[in-house]
Amino acid sequence: MTRSGEGVYSAETDPAYWNLIGPFGGWIAAALLLAVLDDPRRHGEPISFSANFAGAIEAGPFSIRTQNARRNRSTDFWRVELIQRQGGHDVHCADASIVLALRRATEGFVDIVAPDVAAPETLEPVRAASVGPPFLERYDLRFANGNPFAGQEMERTLAWVRDKAPRTLDFPALTALCDTGFPPIFTRLRKRVPVSTVTLNAFFHATASELAEVGNDFLLSDGRMRIAHNGFFDSATRMWSRSGRLLATTEQIVYYKSSS
Repeated sequence: MTRSGEGVYSAETDPAYWNLIGPFGGWIAAALLLAVLDDPRRHGEPISFSANFAGAIEAGPFSIRTQNARRNRSTDFWRVELIQRQGGHDVHCADASIVLALRRATEGFVDIVAPDVAAPETLEPVRAASVGPPFLERYDLRFANGNPFAGQEMERTLAWVRDKAPRTLDFPALTALCDTGFPPIFTRLRKRVPVSTVTLNAFFHATASELAEVGNDFLLSDGRMRIAHNGFFDSATRMWSRSGRLLATTEQIVYYKSSS
């Protein structure tokens, strides 16, 4: 990603992170967040991220524009837009609202605990090439409560996941990992159907230094669907470190196409 002016960035799609008709949502979300993190005007670290995926991104260059909407003493509010030249016109493809903050030490507590599952080293890695789109090849994915590709109905998907190429965990990487969960609609319908994320929200519960302590270790993705109705389903996911620390929680609304 290259900064060409205040709040103006350019980049290109990467075929390694391709989904069915474009880059997978986590890659797009990470690019939107990266632009804000690279902006010298930014103040603090991410606590909230909300992206809307308006349309497919074609292979090739695109631009991202960042705008600092407001800054308070502890919080910094940003708007981000991804635009691509398609058919001779600038097309709006995605946007995000991102909140950064200066965290301060306070009393704290957690009301939930991480699921008790087998260690990732004891589980077989998923052969991504045989089950999904190209971007899955970039991740080491291991299901902890059964393989959802087997066709059984599952209310919950537990999976260890990390980048295959070793890298220290940071906010863009965590954002992308938040979108690697198995689409729960597949197991409920017992078949694969066309799906496309419309909105992805991520809430970050760790600092940059706390993420760095994770290194390139596995994260446990704990996801479930609560409702599917009239062509859209929701998906809620918790991202845990191996030590049981809650790093992020996510919410998605996803389009699906299915006939009875």
